[in-house]
Amino acid sequence: MSIVSSELAGSSQLTLDTSGKYTAKRSWIVYDEDGGPVNPTEAMAADGMPALGDQHPELETLFAGGWSLQLQEDRADTWQVDWNYTSYSTTYPDLGGDEPIPLGIDGFNMSVAVTIIDIWKSEPSIPSTAATINNPARTDIGGTLVGEGGYPVSMSLPTADISVRVLTSGFISGGDAMANVGKRNTGTWQGFAAGSVLFTGMNVDQSRDGINNIEYRLAWDYWYHLRQAPERDADGKVTVDASGDPPQINVFFKQPFPETSSFGFLPI
Repeated sequence: MSIVSSELAGSSQLTLDTSGKYTAKRSWIVYDEDGGPVNPTEAMAADGMPALGDQHPELETLFAGGWSLQLQEDRADTWQVDWNYTSYSTTYPDLGGDEPIPLGIDGFNMSVAVTIIDIWKSEPSIPSTAATINNPARTDIGGTLVGEGGYPVSMSLPTADISVRVLTSGFISGGDAMANVGKRNTGTWQGFAAGSVLFTGMNVDQSRDGINNIEYRLAWDYWYHLRQAPERDADGKVTVDASGDPPQINVFFKQPFPETSSFGFLPI
């Protein structure tokens, strides 16, 4: 058996869509020079055939990301292989396990909104160091009392949901990600201040052809995920000092996510 792969003349295509993204396509025919049958695995492994993640020979920002395979109707035992190229970054995190083939960053999404939280004091003093944000002192946060009779009021706090999508092939180990769920960023990450971004988890979706679509999920919080907690007495009731006018309440910051991570396991 002597398998031949030949790129079809004039099959190369380049497309620019309305979002400004380039894609490309190249096509081959694959057959046995001796006239015998060729199975799909042999066709895809033929000399000269691209592999997932290979760079386009003329467009260095495009990479092989998918293919289709079909038998030609007018030529017996001959396959046509179409490879699709798209633009991905080539940076990729170390996920552990076997060496995955990097296909790169597939998307970065951010949804900015507000989260309704309970507060007792407005315009509080946010801790100024990483240590005090991770473990706030049990001292009053200052600001202006807006709660009434020991009860809080609602506040709209700016927040954002962030996702980073990555394509890769090969074995995926989620160990690094699992170990960092519920941790905040140690240093500045993608322009967000240290301690303000929380890693909330990941999704992995593997297709039949072995391509992994990985989504990392994160959450940004204007108050570094700190939340207010009023001083309470032995009965659990808010301690109100009624000696002044207006009455006063000591309010403390609590950090529900005290652990931090360098976010080195993320692709960006």
